[in-house]
Amino acid sequence: MTLEEFGYSAWFSEQIDPATESELKVARITAVHKGECEVSDGEETRPAKTTGRLRHQAKSKLDYPTVGDWVLVKNFDDEDFGRIHRVLKRQSELKRKTAGRTNRYQLIAANIDTAFIMQTVGLGYNLPRLERYLVMVNESGIEPVVLLSKSDLLSAEELEQKMDEVRTRMPGVRLFAFSNVDQYGLDEVTALFEPGHTYCIIGTSGVGKTSLLNSLLGEEDCLFTLPVRESDGKGVHSTTWRELITLKNGALVVDTPGMRELGNMDVTEGIGETFDDITALASQCRFNDCSHVGTLGCAVTAAVERNELPEARYNNFVRLMKEAARHEQSALDKRDQDKKLSRFHRSVQGANRKHKGSQ
Repeated sequence: MTLEEFGYSAWFSEQIDPATESELKVARITAVHKGECEVSDGEETRPAKTTGRLRHQAKSKLDYPTVGDWVLVKNFDDEDFGRIHRVLKRQSELKRKTAGRTNRYQLIAANIDTAFIMQTVGLGYNLPRLERYLVMVNESGIEPVVLLSKSDLLSAEELEQKMDEVRTRMPGVRLFAFSNVDQYGLDEVTALFEPGHTYCIIGTSGVGKTSLLNSLLGEEDCLFTLPVRESDGKGVHSTTWRELITLKNGALVVDTPGMRELGNMDVTEGIGETFDDITALASQCRFNDCSHVGTLGCAVTAAVERNELPEARYNNFVRLMKEAARHEQSALDKRDQDKKLSRFHRSVQGANRKHKGSQ
């Protein structure tokens, strides 16, 4: 497989300085484990570690290499570890809020062309959660496609009702239903994976991501799967790290663990794109700073009252906008606290210097 077949393009090659970096090997991160990565040039896969300089220059963990990154590697062919000198600028970044209360991001994968957002139509079916995934994907600059799995659990009429619900809440997004059990729609979904393009399949545990990958890979290359709880339709994580998988037709898929928590931070653009119908209505509001909640002359709430805008879609939009506003405020508060703490440290250091000088 050539670099181009592996997803390499002029976007990345133009970032390399031939005068100073010609001796470094161009490679792609295919897996990330604790303390090391696996890198590949399309033909060989080798272990590699980041250089101390790269780690020192990183402003946050977002600057560390992740699955899908293109990097420049020294000593690629050595028996020992290669050394990752630089991460090339990314075309896209898929990231989420880390678990817990801290406002930090976890980078999931980079340079993805299309994200398949998978949602089961059985237990665990949750439209607001699906919209949250859509916001995250739109914010990342990645093309979204929605997959409804386990269609065998519903009759044809019930399945069409579910699909109509999704179309109403997410107009314009490509939507496909399928089943890993009876193979319904599987050929149509398989045809979406094109050679040389990079994809990811995201969704909570138990929706059937690994089962779909097993179908794409073929029986002889099956990945490990775990059962789903009958009580709530949730599954145990069968993927414990992220890796880049090459399908038989040359398509590339980032296999990701199920994401238990989604944070929508700094996602104004993603929300605007996901709820573009509401954004269009908002331009007709009487006031430019309309909150769309109990505000006089609000075109959005008026559309809800006329049943032109689904109330559930409106409620989720308001919820996500409030989350984004809370994050912005918490980030400002944190910066203010950091400034106060810095001033306190400087005052203590100054007092210590004066005390020493008086002795």
